[in-house]
Amino acid sequence: MNQYCNYQEFVEDLIAWGDCVSEQHLENHPKNSFFPLLQKAIQSAGQDVFSPFLYIALSARLEQEDMLLLAAAFYAGLNGDVLTLASWRLFLMYEEMDLSDMELFYQSAPLLFERRQDTEYTDIYLQIAPQVLLFLQGICLERKQLSGMYWYYDSEKQLPFLGKNIHIYQKIHACLSSVPGKKLVYLQGEKGSGRKLNYACLAAMSHMKLAVISYEKLQSKEQLREMQLECLLQHSMFVIELPEQETELTLLFQWLEQEETVFLLGTKPTLHEGTAFSRQYLPFSICSKQVLGDKELYEQLTQAYPWECEDIRTGFLNRYNFLPGRMRDILELAKAYALSQGTGSITSEYLRSAILGVSSHSLDQYATKIEGLYQMHDLILPDAPKLQLSHIINRVRNRKLIYETWGFLEKSAYGNGTAMIFAGPPGTGKTMAAQVMAAELGMELYRIELPAVVDKYIGETEKKLNRIFDEAEKSMAILFFDEADVLFSKRTEVKESNDKYSNMEIAFLLQKMEEYDGVSILATNYLQNFDNAFRRRVSDIISFPMPDADMRLQMWQSMIPSRLPVSDEIDFRFLAKHFELSGSMIKNTLIYASFLAAENDRPLLTMEQILKGLSHELEKSGKKLSRDEYGEYGYLF
Repeated sequence: MNQYCNYQEFVEDLIAWGDCVSEQHLENHPKNSFFPLLQKAIQSAGQDVFSPFLYIALSARLEQEDMLLLAAAFYAGLNGDVLTLASWRLFLMYEEMDLSDMELFYQSAPLLFERRQDTEYTDIYLQIAPQVLLFLQGICLERKQLSGMYWYYDSEKQLPFLGKNIHIYQKIHACLSSVPGKKLVYLQGEKGSGRKLNYACLAAMSHMKLAVISYEKLQSKEQLREMQLECLLQHSMFVIELPEQETELTLLFQWLEQEETVFLLGTKPTLHEGTAFSRQYLPFSICSKQVLGDKELYEQLTQAYPWECEDIRTGFLNRYNFLPGRMRDILELAKAYALSQGTGSITSEYLRSAILGVSSHSLDQYATKIEGLYQMHDLILPDAPKLQLSHIINRVRNRKLIYETWGFLEKSAYGNGTAMIFAGPPGTGKTMAAQVMAAELGMELYRIELPAVVDKYIGETEKKLNRIFDEAEKSMAILFFDEADVLFSKRTEVKESNDKYSNMEIAFLLQKMEEYDGVSILATNYLQNFDNAFRRRVSDIISFPMPDADMRLQMWQSMIPSRLPVSDEIDFRFLAKHFELSGSMIKNTLIYASFLAAENDRPLLTMEQILKGLSHELEKSGKKLSRDEYGEYGYLF
């Protein structure tokens, strides 16, 4: 049998065959003369002559008589006509055909055809969908961008490195090959863990593209049909992404009734109705901890981008525990910042901006964002707590080196975050120290006022805390719990039901802090209120004492802005020696005094204005000094 040199020769033969059927010039059954044409097309395909007709027939899994229906409808479409019941009878050469029989053929491949009935329901009209007809004619169609669906992977592109720990697609492929019947594949995992990439690898095994359909944006069966048809014409596998909240899927599975295999992805551990749709349910899961522990994956991912220096890349890897999807988004944005500024290399500043730009979270609903404006040299503390804080910052920088590269993760699989207590009187630098950590590490800092989190209704405090930690995970933000004493006072014996629930709230927060891979800080004015059971569950306790005279002198002098006009007569040593103030009290005193100085025609900060600011600050705390207590400067009062 001769082969076709091109697809148009097959189309011409099909037209000639259709003409003979219409004119009833065939001696044998029409299908006996059609299938030799099909066989010739199959042999030609072996010689790289692509046949859109064969592609459609195989992709839609058509049986022999279904192929005959496609050929008859194609012939009708080429003549600008529709396939009626009467003309279809000519192709089948028997009269027993009725409407229900034709309906049965239509239902075997509903994507390919559009159906109409006349008003009296005495006849049915079938035509090939317009885009399918164009495709069958050999006309190349541009890929459509449909609302609610995006093209995740093009078979002509190279896939990113998947990582050795998450080759789930190989297991899926093995199941699809061995499990008979219709199937429902569900791949569960956190966002950014590699679910779509696994499906893309699965599609690539069959040289297919991958489209992702958002279930939340699906409005109708017609919308889904258009997406399915586009995937069919583009030789693309499609997967439906489920929302995070519980979703009723009955209608979706009615729409997908004809699909041989349905692919879903989501964050829920399992689909409760997975086995309820006459399909074999095949659940798979990606473990985020295994993904995060794949050092080679992160090395390859980050090395694919241009860095200003290697230290920035390794520092980024050591500080953040982002899943690959989020990390790739951050690096793409950082590269875009670099390109827009004409540098081409990712700097620490571009990286920080990208982290803030990509980190989509809702922490602002529960916490206040604080800018990390201070560096370590701005923090005035005794040597011991300052050195301790410096060690903690370096620990955060090197956490991946210790736990992953050196293997301590295998010895300590739980509680590897950094949870600490900052203890000391108000105004001694606890918040400032948290800002220093944020600035040194290039991380976001959020302050949570615990009195606003604690709820009188049972279970509500836990819900709020859970949301706070869930949102923090998205950006690895530093969480600074202020006024922790409201929740972490001496844990009570259970004498009343309220005591029981109060202890449950404490236990829940301890658990979340241990689970959190980032940095969490509890600030307290009364360390003695924290019992030993709680202290054992934090990694560090840093004490912030009231400053001594030497430290107060540094504070008085360092808090004067360089542009502030200052009198030479100000006696900072006297102020430091005679008044036991915290750092925040010194700052507030200077600001109040500066406002007094601004009222003069020739603004100048003087000793008198500072002492008046000091008096105002002390009165706020209920302390009023006599004139004698101002010593040699008492005359100013």
